[in-house]
Amino acid sequence: DNVMGGISRGSWISKANTFFGETSLANNGGFASLRWRFSQKQNWSYAKGIYIKGLHHSKPMEHTFRIILKDDNCERVRLANYKVVFANPDQVQDQPPLIPFTEFDQMEQMGNSLVGSPSFNPMSVTEIGIMAIKPTVVGEFQLEFEEWGLYV
Repeated sequence: DNVMGGISRGSWISKANTFFGETSLANNGGFASLRWRFSQKQNWSYAKGIYIKGLHHSKPMEHTFRIILKDDNCERVRLANYKVVFANPDQVQDQPPLIPFTEFDQMEQMGNSLVGSPSFNPMSVTEIGIMAIKPTVVGEFQLEFEEWGLYV
């Protein structure tokens, strides 16, 4: 989060689907995130949401993470996105966490809800990401997963 004055850091190992780093509260910081911007808008209207298979993380009883999505509506509002918290401390390998698009019901900007904003539009997805953020992730973290995708 060094763009905001903090000194948190995060990295991605693509071959291992691993997001790791350290969040710091120094300089009013406290988050690390990764974002993947699509070269073209994605139409995910055929799906119900996102799944994350084979999820493991460094402190499963403490850490929660966020999935970040952006659609066309977010592109019209500076720094806007949709976020949903996920954690799975008691995961059964055969049942990955499912995050329905209906959970992405409140656009936000810098952590503040934008009251009256439209719900996420799966017909115009422009970006997806993962975030580690205070208060549950302070200090070192590591999040690994086998795959993520859409479920119908």
